[in-house]
Amino acid sequence: DLGFTLFLQTYIFVTFNKVITAQYFTWYLCLLPICRQLHWSLSASVGVGLSIIAWLTSAYTLELLGWPTHRLVWTFSILHFLANVNMLRKLIHSYKPRLNDRSEKLL
Repeated sequence: DLGFTLFLQTYIFVTFNKVITAQYFTWYLCLLPICRQLHWSLSASVGVGLSIIAWLTSAYTLELLGWPTHRLVWTFSILHFLANVNMLRKLIHSYKPRLNDRSEKLL
């Protein structure tokens, strides 16, 4: 499944990149429509959503308000990474490849 592979590769690249910016989220979100076989875990989705909100809020206070929240940004960056790794684990575990007509005939 090419759509799932493209999504997964982009999601892994964004997750393991040492730099986090808000624009990176759009890199894999734009690939969602071509993924037919995704089975989202509600708990993992909530975890990723909360980690994005926490990270963006702490980054905003550091970069735009100038508050000394370096440790908070670092902590939320680690939590965001762990939430994304958990989401990757759940997506890979729940993926079931779709067989096409040709491979079904071979079985």
